[in-house]
Amino acid sequence: MKQLLAIIVFSCCIPQLVAQKAEKLKIDSLNAQLIQNSNLSTDALLSIYEQNLKDAESIKYLKGIADSYAQLSLVYTYKANYDRSTKYLLDAINVYEDIGDLKKVANAYGELGYGMKRRDLEKAQFYMQKGLKLAKEKNFDTVLSRIYNNYGVIKEFKSQLDSAKFFYKKGLHVVQHINYTQGLPYSYSNLGGVYGQLKLYDSARYFFERAIAIRKDLRDTKGIAENYTQIGEVYLAEKKYPVAITNFKKALPLAKEENYRFLVQYTYKQLSDAFKFQQKTDSALHYLELHNTYQDSINNLEIQEKIAALNVEFETEKKENEILRQQTEIISKELEVKNKNFIIIGILGLSALILLAAAFAISRHKTEKRQLQKEKELEVALARIETQNKLEEQRIRISRDLHDNIGSQLSFIISSLDNLKFRIKAENPFIIKKIEDIAVFTSRTIAELRDTIWAMNKEKIVMEELQSRILEYVSHARNLNDAIEYQFELNKNNIEYQFSALEAVHIFRIIQEAVNNATKYSNATQILIEIIENKEAFLFHVHDNGIGFDTTMKSSGNGLGNMKNRALAIGSVLKISSSEKGTVVILNFKKSYDKHI
Repeated sequence: MKQLLAIIVFSCCIPQLVAQKAEKLKIDSLNAQLIQNSNLSTDALLSIYEQNLKDAESIKYLKGIADSYAQLSLVYTYKANYDRSTKYLLDAINVYEDIGDLKKVANAYGELGYGMKRRDLEKAQFYMQKGLKLAKEKNFDTVLSRIYNNYGVIKEFKSQLDSAKFFYKKGLHVVQHINYTQGLPYSYSNLGGVYGQLKLYDSARYFFERAIAIRKDLRDTKGIAENYTQIGEVYLAEKKYPVAITNFKKALPLAKEENYRFLVQYTYKQLSDAFKFQQKTDSALHYLELHNTYQDSINNLEIQEKIAALNVEFETEKKENEILRQQTEIISKELEVKNKNFIIIGILGLSALILLAAAFAISRHKTEKRQLQKEKELEVALARIETQNKLEEQRIRISRDLHDNIGSQLSFIISSLDNLKFRIKAENPFIIKKIEDIAVFTSRTIAELRDTIWAMNKEKIVMEELQSRILEYVSHARNLNDAIEYQFELNKNNIEYQFSALEAVHIFRIIQEAVNNATKYSNATQILIEIIENKEAFLFHVHDNGIGFDTTMKSSGNGLGNMKNRALAIGSVLKISSSEKGTVVILNFKKSYDKHI
């Protein structure tokens, strides 16, 4: 009798439950709409989401309330009402915290910080850090990648370019880890931009070209146009005007195809500057006129669009209200049909539940036994993870101490040596020479310390990171030695191949030592660094066209010996051949997929 009574009560509640579920579906459906792609006016969107919020509040649907707050925040951002936008996003965060949706809490803090970047950088950074901390603690990778990239933008606004580069690389690492292909071009473009500002032009071009390659596969024409213009800007900064012009001209038809009006007029201006720097006055004037004409056309078009929008605004609002009324009627009819269907399904479901209850009781004992076994396995796994986390924290602490303590002390030594050299002036050339030698040695020690910290911060280092590190080193070498042409050539290598931190740092040191030797002693005018991959190994080549040396003679230094010892430590073969036509250093690193993939 009790079971029968429960069935009758449940059957009576079914229509109310079905109606509430349908109302939640309608609220969630509206909140899931992308406001960025909507054709409705901001006033219409404001009316829709204010009503959606009231509907959610009427049934005490907390998730719907929080999502409606977030949508209203975005609408008020478009209306440039930043106070209301901030208030609604904070309200959303409070509700998300109440219902335990920490992923949306982290994302909302990140969006709140990013939205404040032009108004209050300190508050923007504060909220961004809160979102970043929560996303890291809970391993919300998609949110984390977005916040890292946006935090890099905050650092660029503060002119902290090294910090911006650090966070862009962190964002890239997360995007690669979760295999989010659509996010890769944005990370690559951000890195290209900050390297360009740091005047490391080879690195800037490398990342812009990586972005273009992926955007071609994604058919992102607008993004490709942006990257071509950015590459042109890099060549323009290097005063390589013909190549800059070629890239600007690649960008123009793509930008026009996408009706990307701002980029078209901006690229015309860049073309004008490139020709002006070459003193080609006619071409410079031609593209400046195109820039001015296009800019005027954009302004006229915007005015015409505003007039047209005003003319149809009243009719549009009427149509929107009619659409909303029709949607309400459709939803009501759908609810009636769903109510009937749910009643039928509910009766059938109750019958099935009675049969399943018996089966559940039989299997419960077996399930509990399996659960106990899984709990034991989970305890072992958690203990292993905790040990790994402690090791990781120890590694990070040591690298931070090296950077903050030893690095700052070495920098202080260099500063002190400079002051001492200034005080001595030219009174004792021998002492000045010794001070300069010590300063150079200390600077080299700082560089090697940074490379060591780079390796210590990771358990594994992928080929792409190693290539980027070598490219950055080559860029610095090029800036210091104008008389030598440095080239870095990459084949289509497996950029996902993982080296251990020890392997990566030994390979980098061998290449660094080979380039240093060629720079100092070979009298070369060209040095080529090349990475070649075959089925079994990676071949790291360093060629120069210098005077060569006798490889059979014992060297007074220990550079070659160190290179051979490093190669031996990672189970690799180092071959050095030299003649009057130059020197070739080849490191043969055998792949080991069992360890690294």
